Amino acid sequence: MLAFFRSLANAFELGTCWNCGCASVTATALCSYCDEALPRWYPRCCQHLSDIEQHLTADQKRCRYWYGALRWEPQVQQLMTLFKFRNKAELAPLLATQLAAHLRLCYQGQPMPDCIVAVPMTQHAWSQRGFHQTALLARYLSAVLQVPYIAGGLRKIRSVPMQHMASQSARWENSKRSQLALHDFSGSTVAVVDDVLSTGATMMAAADALYKKGAAAVDAWAVVYNQHD
Repeated sequence: MLAFFRSLANAFELGTCWNCGCASVTATALCSYCDEALPRWYPRCCQHLSDIEQHLTADQKRCRYWYGALRWEPQVQQLMTLFKFRNKAELAPLLATQLAAHLRLCYQGQPMPDCIVAVPMTQHAWSQRGFHQTALLARYLSAVLQVPYIAGGLRKIRSVPMQHMASQSARWENSKRSQLALHDFSGSTVAVVDDVLSTGATMMAAADALYKKGAAAVDAWAVVYNQHD
């Protein structure tokens, strides 16, 4: 409902661009200039994270593909800060639209995954934030891409410190065995949705849980890929 009223307001130039504050007439709530200026990654930009292998055990399978739509630059940092830490849940359609467009390019000529799951949150983190940001993204992606969303497909089984505050090695150690898959994914290709992909530790914890429940392949989808360069 909120997204509908924002779209209606923008249609009459009553909305404002999330990035620059100028009048916006687009359904995504960015003005045409800011939308064009978004720092996008090229397709398949993070398919191979160079340092991920050193963190995997001998029996662990890695994700099949790693996709991120936007670069971690000031314009995107501002949007993600508003979304995650300023309770701007209404940014979910804008961010999901950017990722969906990127994924359509990445999957040209091959089928999409069978289903989508979201990186989970603890109940405490959910109550503090007031909404489940990755689940919101996953729901919008499901609607746009016509891929089923499995609500509650993953559960966080132990608390993990704030990952953006931790070192790379600490992120991997914190994430180990932190998630549990709650459905039977036998033979399915599953896409895991996160907001920001950095070291790959959270995604691999999700993938590990899904593989243990029979997933044939796991693809990592993130709105933002932070390459640390």
